[in-house]
Amino acid sequence: MDELFSQARSKIEEKFTLTPVELPDELRETRFPLGLLEMKCYNWKAPGIRKLYAMRLKIKVPSLDILGMAIYPEPDVDVPIFCFDLSCAKKKIVTYVNAIPLLQDEAFTRKYLNPFKQAHAAYGDFPPHKSPEWMLRYKTPYTVYSMPDRERVRDIKACVSAYLDVYLDILAGAPRIDDPQYRARIEQEQKNYINDLLTKDNSQKMLARILGTQKTSRIFNEVLV
Repeated sequence: MDELFSQARSKIEEKFTLTPVELPDELRETRFPLGLLEMKCYNWKAPGIRKLYAMRLKIKVPSLDILGMAIYPEPDVDVPIFCFDLSCAKKKIVTYVNAIPLLQDEAFTRKYLNPFKQAHAAYGDFPPHKSPEWMLRYKTPYTVYSMPDRERVRDIKACVSAYLDVYLDILAGAPRIDDPQYRARIEQEQKNYINDLLTKDNSQKMLARILGTQKTSRIFNEVLV
């Protein structure tokens, strides 16, 4: 996962000049004694990107290696939010790769979602896993949500890389929104997704069992979104 993290960051830096956003020490890095847990969080910003988030989490027992990244565009571009989360356990890899559809209309789908069709056809052939109820609003024909065997880790990394290439081309070429009403609509849809993520995603509960409720809440509210 470290290799994929470096590769993803390099791809983004080819298109955007990233500026690190300083995080509090207690959120930036967490370590447990004897190497039982190591977590590092990162934030950057760039022109057109309100926040780029990344998290690396390694747990020794039970073995778990997690990489999560998300790109939140500025609200003056109507490009989807992009995210991927990979949780690599002993036998399976919980895999989520998605361009979050802010709008449900045909023009948005044609402009910002259909470009992922080729990458999905080439790299997105994974057995589908049942999506949580709250995620259905953000599911598209090109969403990857799966639990493939760990042996397919190379395929998963190739999928993430291909999707990221498509997304970065879209984001880099996206025009600024001139219409203030449309900009307000996009900003509200971004906030709606963030609210769903903060209030409905069960991963926050699972992480809280390890790190505690208060720290986990800060990570989600101050780092992830």
